[in-house]
This record gives sequence, structure tokens and C-alpha cells, in this order.
Amino acid sequence: MDRRTFTSLSAASLLCAPRQISAQQPQHVTIIGAGSAGMTAANHLTKAGIQIQILEAANDWGGRIKRLSGFADVPLDLGAEWIHDNPGVLGRILGQGETDLGVRTIDYRPQTYQFWHKNQLNDFNALRNFYQEVKFYDTTWYGYFEKFILPAVNDKVALGAVVTQVAAQGTHLSVRLSDGRTLETDKVLVTVPLSVLQRGQITFSDELTPPDMAALQDIDYGSGFKAFLRFNQRFYPDILFEGSHASVLADTWAEKIYYDAAFGKPTRQNILGLFSVSEGPTRRSVLADDALINDVLTELTEVFGGVVRDTYVGGVVQNWSAERHILGSYSMENNSGYDVADILKPVSGKVFFAGEALGGDAQSTVHGAAFSAISAVDNMLA
Repeated sequence: MDRRTFTSLSAASLLCAPRQISAQQPQHVTIIGAGSAGMTAANHLTKAGIQIQILEAANDWGGRIKRLSGFADVPLDLGAEWIHDNPGVLGRILGQGETDLGVRTIDYRPQTYQFWHKNQLNDFNALRNFYQEVKFYDTTWYGYFEKFILPAVNDKVALGAVVTQVAAQGTHLSVRLSDGRTLETDKVLVTVPLSVLQRGQITFSDELTPPDMAALQDIDYGSGFKAFLRFNQRFYPDILFEGSHASVLADTWAEKIYYDAAFGKPTRQNILGLFSVSEGPTRRSVLADDALINDVLTELTEVFGGVVRDTYVGGVVQNWSAERHILGSYSMENNSGYDVADILKPVSGKVFFAGEALGGDAQSTVHGAAFSAISAVDNMLA
């Protein structure tokens, strides 16, 4: 079910050492962004024998995949969580065909559903017959990339490397960083979130600027956060919606779902997750983490009563709207009149783009981002 319907170079050597390019050397590619698209592209380029460097603005790789460890006795996904495809997609991301790679997954079919509407809590368990997903059993999306991709490319990742400009430099390209340093490369693959491009945080010289770049402003890039709350007693269903049946099941990008984050996982702890995304900023998207948690607890108390605060153990928030180099959740409605693939098509055979916004039918998913990267690599090497 898609998202809307229910829903060896060290950082120092990378940035400091000049690179001499000759016709005899393999092609060199600079990847901007170390999220699912950037890491997937790095893996496929490395297997093809191409020299690469990965420039990541944040202080950790992963982008919108992020692991929460230590909060519960199982790892949790602070970012992308659902697989949104069959387990064989894990092998396809690596170019190994339809295989789950031995990764344990969950046939995720929640059994108990409740709706909170007009101050009433109503059961609607008929949904158990219609909704089915796949989730990780004892790992996360971050753990998947950490195990199967990171070892081959880890020494090529430079963290805290904020790219500000891509420009032509003779027959090559120059990549300027926020600290003033410039790197030389043959081709560039841009995999940053759509929000970074919309805000002009990376500029392109005239001959490298996509001609319809302004159309990106007409694509919604949502706000969003996730929260995990731990309780010493379970009082909630597998899934809790806010709103009427019709409004919740409508075909829209906006979602707000409380869900049992421990469902099917190897734990007896009571962990309630909250996944919230919206087309625009929300009241909660600007709250500090402690205030957001308190606001959520207040809301849950209205639904379930005093048991909420009486059994509350602790909570964690990942506010993606507040992340400096991400600034939201993922791409949503396209009001531009152009396909995203037409707006961000390759420029001069030198600048390429990938990411979840270019995922086509799998837009806003991890595998959509990964497959867009594979397609970009194929075009780059053609």
C-alpha cells in the first residue's frame, strides 16, 4: 500500500588533497548527500570501478534514515520505517536480484484499529482485512545500509561537508564547500532533499542549471516528525487514527498515525509510535522536543485518560522539519505541470540528480530513492 492511501579517502584528504585528473584515470564522481540515494549510487559506482567521493553536510550519514538505539531493547527507525514493497526489494537495491538477503522482516498486519473522532473512541477492526505491509524484525533501514553498503564506501564519506556550488571548470567540474575549499571532479550526482534545492542552498553555474529549476517551487515538501513513547502498561490499539473514517482514509499526503512500534518485533516493551506529516508547517513542527512530547501526552490523555501519564516512562522525538540539512519530511504533491524527472534531468552529461522525489511510482520511499540512484548511475556510465 502506498504512503498516501494509508496509509580510501578520509574527510581530511577528501577536502584538502588536490586531485590530478588524466585521460588514463577512471572516471571520478562526486556524490552530494549520503542518504539512501547517495549511498546506493556509491555502492553501484564502486562496484563498477569508478572513483568516488561522498560529501555529506550533516555529521552522520543516512539522511532521512536514522536509527534510535538504547531507548528500547530493539532498534527503532527515527526516519523511514516501512519497507513499502516485498522483502525482495532489499536485494534489488544492491543489484542482487529479488532476494531478502536473509534479513528478517515482519508481515505487518495490525489487528486492532481505533478512531478518535468528536471526543469518542470507536473500533474499526475491519481494516485488518485490507492493510498489509512489510517491516524489519530486528533491524532498521539504517542497519540495512550499515551492513550491506557502508563497508564498501565508508572511507569515501566526508561528513560536515556542506556543498554550496557546482560549476564548470574546463572539461571538469568544481564543487565548492561552505568553508571555501573547492574540489575537482568529472561528474556530480546530487541526492540532497528537495528542500535544499528549493531554498537554493546549492547553486549551479549557468551552463549547469536545469532549465526548469524554478518549477521545483511548485512541488510540496512536507513537514513532519516522529515520536516514540514508552509505557509500563499497554492501553492503546495497534493503530490509532484521529478523525473520521472518511477523512483518515482519504487519498492525501497528510498523515497522523499512532501505532504500536513494538508490533511483531522481539520485545515485550510497550512502545507507542507517532508518525506525523503534513503538506505545510504545523503547530508542533516548531515546538522544542520536550514541549512536543508533553503536547502529545496531553492529546493521548484526552483519548485514554489518566493511564497515559501514570504509565509513561519516557519519550524521544525526531523533528525532521528542524533538521538543518533536511527541513521536512519528503516530497508530496507536484503542482508544477512538469514531471520531477523532467525538471531534474541530467545537465550537459555532467550533473545528475537522484532521491525520493525522483522515485516515480515509489516517490517518498527508500527504495524509490535507491532506484532513482541506480537509474542515474546507469545514465552516467552510458
